[in-house]
Amino acid sequence: MDLFGPIDRSLLERAVGNALECIENPQVLTVVVNDPQRHTDSPRVLKVLSRSVDPKHIRVLIATGTHCFTREKMSDFEFQLIQDLPIEEIQWHNSRGNEMASVGRNGWRAHPWLVGERPVLGIGSVEPHYFAGFTGVHKTLTIGCASHKDVESNHAFALLPGSRPGCLAGNPVFEGISEMLSDLSAVQRISGVNLVQVGNTIIAAAGGTPLSVLDAVVPSARSVFMQEVPVPADAIILETFGPLGQSFYQADKAIMNNQWAVRNSGVIILSAPCENGIGQDHFVRLLVQAPTASAAMDIVMRRGYRLGDHKALGIRELTDPDCRAVKVFAVSQGLTQADMVALGITKAISVHQALAVAKINPAHHLVYRILDAANLCVLPKGS
Repeated sequence: MDLFGPIDRSLLERAVGNALECIENPQVLTVVVNDPQRHTDSPRVLKVLSRSVDPKHIRVLIATGTHCFTREKMSDFEFQLIQDLPIEEIQWHNSRGNEMASVGRNGWRAHPWLVGERPVLGIGSVEPHYFAGFTGVHKTLTIGCASHKDVESNHAFALLPGSRPGCLAGNPVFEGISEMLSDLSAVQRISGVNLVQVGNTIIAAAGGTPLSVLDAVVPSARSVFMQEVPVPADAIILETFGPLGQSFYQADKAIMNNQWAVRNSGVIILSAPCENGIGQDHFVRLLVQAPTASAAMDIVMRRGYRLGDHKALGIRELTDPDCRAVKVFAVSQGLTQADMVALGITKAISVHQALAVAKINPAHHLVYRILDAANLCVLPKGS
C-alpha cells in the first residue's frame, strides 16, 4: 500500500529525473544509500528510480562510514531497502577493507564501486549535523564510502572552530568533504538525490550534483530542524528515538546539536532508549583516561587525533566544572550504571526525577523540551 501522497510522489519523480539527467540517463548504475543509522527513505527513491533504470542493472552500495552491523541487522535492512526489486547486487562498505581505490589528486581511498566504470547516484537526507553543518548526499558519497583513515583525517577537523551544527561557510569538516567530493567528481560521473523528511513525510527533494542539491534543500532543513530561542535555558530535555536513539554513540548527537540552548552550569536530560547500549565505544577510552577537558586535549595533542576523540572532548568540555559545568542526566533503559560512570553522566529513572535531583522546578526555571533532538537543533538568538 502506498502511504505517500501525490506531493511526495511528484517531488521524488522530479528529483530522480534531474539526478539521472545530470549523469546523462545511464542504463547501468551504482546507487549509494545511507546505512540503518540514518532515517533516509532510500526504498522510496529506489522504487521511483527503477522506473527509469532497469533494477537488474542497478547495484547498491550501503555507505556505512565506520559503522558496523550484525548480520541479522544487515539482512533486515536489505529486505526493507530492496523490497521486491530485482537489484543486481548489494555490497556493504567496509572502511577497514583491503580492496580500496584511490580517488583523485589527493588520493583518499574509497570503496572501488565509487570509481568504477558505472556512474554513481547517491541518496541522502539533510538534517543538521553537530560538527559537519548538515548531512546529505555529499557526506554519503564521501565519508560514507571512505577508508577509516580518511574518515579519521576529516573528523579531526571537528576539533577546530567553525565545526558547528547548521554551519557550512567556514566549517573545516564540510570544506574537507567538499574537497573529497571534488576529487571524486574529477574521475567519476556523480549525482545525488537529497530528501528532507519529517517522519515518513518527504517535504523537500532535489536531484542534481551533490552540492547543488544540498543548497537546494538546506532552507527547508533549516525551517524544519533548526529553531532559535531568545536565551539559553536552565535545563533542556532532549528526547530522541528511532535509528539515532538506539545507542549513546548516536544519541549523543542530540546533546551536541542542542548544547548551546542550555546555560553554563545548567542541566541536560537525555531521554533515549539506547537499546544497544553505548554502541561504538572507542571514544569512551579517552573519557576513562581523562577526567577533565584539558587532560583530554593534552592526550589528543600528544598522541594525535583518533576517530571518536571529538565526542569525548565534546562531553568533557560540556561537563567539566572548569569549562561549561553542565550536569548531564540520562533516562535510558539500555545504559547500565557502569556505562554512566564511563561516560561521566548521571542515570535517572525518569525526567521528573532528574529535574528533582538537579533542583530544577519548571514553575520557576526556564526549561525547554526538545523532541526528535538528534535531528532538531535549537540555538540561542545570535549564536
